[in-house]
Amino acid sequence: MAIIRCIDMHGGHFEVTPDDLSPGFSELGDYFFVAIPEHRFYIDDVPLAEVLHQGAAVWAWSPGFYAGEVVAELISQDKLIASYRLDVSPHATKLGRESFSQMIDEILSFDANLLFGTEHAQTKIGIDGSSTNPHLQYSRLRQYGAQLITACTRVTEKPLTRLRRERTQANANHVKRLDQQAIRKALRDPAALSFLHSSAAPSCAPDQVQFDISTVFNDLDHPANQTLACTLIEVMRRCRQVSLEFQAQLNKKDRESSTRSALAPRLVRRIEYLESLYGSLRRIQRMEPFRSLKNSSLSAAGLNAVSAHPVYARAYRFAWYTLRSGWMGDTNGESLWISPTWEIYERWCYVKIVEQMRQRYPQLEWVGEYPSQRVDCIRWIGKGTDFEVSVWLQVQCSSFGEMPYKGFSSISRQRFPDIVITLESPEASRFFIADAKYRVSRQGVLEGMESAHIYRDSLRWNGRRPDCVVLLVPKGGGVSGVESDDYRRTNGVGVVVMGCGDDAVVVANIWDELGSPLTATME
Repeated sequence: MAIIRCIDMHGGHFEVTPDDLSPGFSELGDYFFVAIPEHRFYIDDVPLAEVLHQGAAVWAWSPGFYAGEVVAELISQDKLIASYRLDVSPHATKLGRESFSQMIDEILSFDANLLFGTEHAQTKIGIDGSSTNPHLQYSRLRQYGAQLITACTRVTEKPLTRLRRERTQANANHVKRLDQQAIRKALRDPAALSFLHSSAAPSCAPDQVQFDISTVFNDLDHPANQTLACTLIEVMRRCRQVSLEFQAQLNKKDRESSTRSALAPRLVRRIEYLESLYGSLRRIQRMEPFRSLKNSSLSAAGLNAVSAHPVYARAYRFAWYTLRSGWMGDTNGESLWISPTWEIYERWCYVKIVEQMRQRYPQLEWVGEYPSQRVDCIRWIGKGTDFEVSVWLQVQCSSFGEMPYKGFSSISRQRFPDIVITLESPEASRFFIADAKYRVSRQGVLEGMESAHIYRDSLRWNGRRPDCVVLLVPKGGGVSGVESDDYRRTNGVGVVVMGCGDDAVVVANIWDELGSPLTATME
């Protein structure tokens, strides 16, 4: 068993064992794995650099802004020696593990598209629904690809056949029995006719006379083989599609970010795996029974034959596992990469605010939509007879001189505030902005207040300034003065603590303070 020793940032030592979930890792921490000679250590397809630490060779690793399960691999001479599961917890001063797990569950229940991203950490997923993306497709190809190859190889060792009768030409000395059709044809051939009479002398040698006989042989062009060949082609096509998607992302220059993990270094190894998997499937496709098939297609007869044969059923099952879509429902042993912790917090805040606004205005008809091609742009609209309340996530505020987007504009450069609430009615309009910041320290909160001031001064909705701009933080106490109601009422900006309790009500209460006409009518 390839057990690796790890040293944490405080000098503590602990062991990481293959396949078991290994705790002890934290977001933004520093860790050193004791290096094994002639081996390489990969964290989510990225090789760790070997450095010296206290005189010993180690692999250095520092998790970024992410939390969840991270996959690590020990490689020697391009062969996998062991796999590890590293459990990275969220930063202790910002979010506890239970709070973070609750946020993930609530986002999943609201809209799973808001959760998944490209960070190193993963979370367990289900198999329901029709949503998919290249990363989900790759994850399933990677998880089930080796098992599919093994299952298909067993199929090639002893493929299913069916008896097939065919008319062939055979020399007289090889014929044992003639049917009526063969006799009728032989009667029209003088050379063959001489062999049918025992008293007649053959006019030529037996190997020079041929009879048309019925032959029975095992045919590989079987419905089960056709069905399996069809799924094999689809898996190969999926490999190519995902590889091309990754290649396009690799060629697209990533914008450097201190809060997101770079994706490009991981794509290189993933493309190599997809090409290797495609090559293995292509070699199987050139073997029997697949090379003898006249066509490949799904059929009821083929599916029945596959389900009745354990080896074929296993190959078909793993092919289907690699091709299926969906990530909802109960977890099924699969996992998928998620967004950074700060983005998860931001989107969770949006989910909770939408819930609060729907509770505030239950008589409105609420509907969610993606008004643009950007996945992170969502609008929930509550429509009434004379009122319309909208809650936006990452709405585009067009830069100065450009056409406003849905009424949103900026008097400086283009901006994307995290959460925007608007109300439009014949009596009044309201424009409220909430900016989620995954920060708790005094310096972090004060730096985050910069965006609140910029949004208050530069953003417009139908020419209207924001009525209020607040900063949302997971824990309070960093700068207690700016969390007070008096500070917010006096300056039009402030900080609101929004954790996993009932803090979302505070945002709804601030919205009510702005004087919603509909709220007044309800009261």
